[in-house]
Amino acid sequence: MPNVDATKIHQGPGKLWLNVTVPSAGSRLVIDATGTPTAGTPLFAGATEGAATLALSPKLEEINADQISGPIDVVMTGEAASIELTLKESDLAKLKYYIVHGTYTTGTDTNLPAGSQNFEEISFGGTLAIPKTSVAVISPQRDAPSKFVVSQLYQAYQADAVQLPFQRGKETTYKVKFEGLADPSRAVGDQVGKIYRQT
Repeated sequence: MPNVDATKIHQGPGKLWLNVTVPSAGSRLVIDATGTPTAGTPLFAGATEGAATLALSPKLEEINADQISGPIDVVMTGEAASIELTLKESDLAKLKYYIVHGTYTTGTDTNLPAGSQNFEEISFGGTLAIPKTSVAVISPQRDAPSKFVVSQLYQAYQADAVQLPFQRGKETTYKVKFEGLADPSRAVGDQVGKIYRQT
């Protein structure tokens, strides 16, 4: 009879971090005992709704032969990796990371009503270089809260259209999806990202 190891069943929220440091070859993203990245200038994305989903998808092409009815082999021709989640905080300083064709600014406009003249804004329109960042989702293990599962994309861009629904009955949420890009300067097998679990 096979044994079931309940400690290997993961259940816990995922926290999205932006601008995390890319580890050198053979290393992992370093976090502290609270799951916070320790190097660089990481930015916590804030409150989320539902699951943070890491998707890893090799693109496979079957090899066929006219003499055989089924495929005789398969080769990998590409891959896709993404992190997708729904965010709840409408802080424009954070929203600027998701509106990739926008420019964030702050200032004062004396034409606005007294007491409400300071502003932050994201303007958009025009062709801009798409910003790329390293992102990570860090999720605590339920049986060891000071240990984590860490999923990281080394170089990613936000690929989803940002939709901001404003309504009385529910808070504004919006979906983001970071698509991983390959870094060809890294070794084959470690060019897009990494997932690791502390034991």
